[in-house]
Amino acid sequence: MKAFKTLFSSLVVVCLFIIIPSVAFGQTNGEPEKPISKSSSLPIKSIGKTIIKTTPQSPLIKSTLKSQSYTDVADYPLVTAGQYVDLLLDSYYTYHDIYFGSVSNYSSDKMDIQVTDSSDYAYYKDTITTIEFYKSYGSTLSFAGYTQFDTYGSYNSNLHSYVTKSDFSNQPYIYIRLGLADTIYDTYYSDTTLFKVKNPYYVAPVVDTTPPAKPYVSAISDKDTTVSGTAEANSTVYAKLGTTTIGSGKADSAGNYSFTISTQKAGTILTFYAQDAAGNKSGTVSVKVADKTPPAKPTVYSVGDNQTIVNGKTEANAKVTIKLGTTVLGQGTASSTGDFIIKLSAAQKADTTLTIYATDLAGNQSSGTILKVLDKTPPATPTVNKVTYLSKSVTGTGEKGSTIYIYKGTTLIGKATVDSYGKYTATINLQTKGSTLEVISMDKAYNQSKSVYVTVY
Repeated sequence: MKAFKTLFSSLVVVCLFIIIPSVAFGQTNGEPEKPISKSSSLPIKSIGKTIIKTTPQSPLIKSTLKSQSYTDVADYPLVTAGQYVDLLLDSYYTYHDIYFGSVSNYSSDKMDIQVTDSSDYAYYKDTITTIEFYKSYGSTLSFAGYTQFDTYGSYNSNLHSYVTKSDFSNQPYIYIRLGLADTIYDTYYSDTTLFKVKNPYYVAPVVDTTPPAKPYVSAISDKDTTVSGTAEANSTVYAKLGTTTIGSGKADSAGNYSFTISTQKAGTILTFYAQDAAGNKSGTVSVKVADKTPPAKPTVYSVGDNQTIVNGKTEANAKVTIKLGTTVLGQGTASSTGDFIIKLSAAQKADTTLTIYATDLAGNQSSGTILKVLDKTPPATPTVNKVTYLSKSVTGTGEKGSTIYIYKGTTLIGKATVDSYGKYTATINLQTKGSTLEVISMDKAYNQSKSVYVTVY
């Protein structure tokens, strides 16, 4: 092919000075022009031929003269309309001046990317000019298609590539690689150049810089393991304890969200905020964990029927209430250590059942502590009827149900139980005249009365 071009160019060397250069162009709409014979010696009005490709060229096709990386965005300088791009040297040692024309509207859905290939010779040169297009994805490029042009017989070839606008709508720049080859079957470019141009049909994405409104957070108690509320639709709500994130959840299209957290102590302050898909954060909302846990049952020390002061222990600062049925007998507040002292309105009878409750600052009431009033009151001093040296029993009165003990010195000589009428009879042996007997009453709670001393007559 190169030999043919050399021979042919020598035959038409004179014609090269008089023939007006023609224009080569690529078409993406309609049928491409038929290829013409490169052996024709007639002036060529239109020699444009476009081969539209959707797959990349063979990876073997590359420049043998330059070390540019066609996948690196840094190797693509920006050029503007009408700007000179580069000087390329082909396999015939013919120079090509490359100019960028413009990017203009071709139709409602296509744009016309214009590049000019100007060479010293019309025939004695590499006639295949390939324009490759790339898209940017970060710092690397991805192949997006190419066109090929046959510039045989043309000094100045205006190359028109008709590219679909929507294919590059998200690209602010169009990255172009232009290569020269002798035929479409060559596996190497003779020379290449890289440049990028602004895409006038680029649609800049709308950047969301508006933060969401603060999320609404439903009340949280020390028993809850789920957080719920409303926020901007599709935003993500975060829960934090100090600087630690303890949970998060995405709001649905209606703005409702729900997610789990570990149970938190009453009084703990949690903060919440919403973050939208663009990374905008709302202001924070602080929520105090409510106390929904009732105190434990209060501990109450024994209460006797001779007491009006009740002592015990419960949750710190809790309110303590003592009831007889539905009647409140006394109330008081525990100290910071949980100790309480409550004064009853009156001492209660032995065996009376009292109920003691603790209510914390959040209003949670404990279960009741049931307490029976103990018998702490000694029986009244018993009475003793006259005892003689002929008496075989001792009689008298005392507290019902109590036990009467009769001692002579330290020797128990008799005992009896006071009946329901308050009377007792204790059997004894005959005692010598002048002897002294001691009579004592003890109730069921083992409270002991004062002693009564009698002399045997």
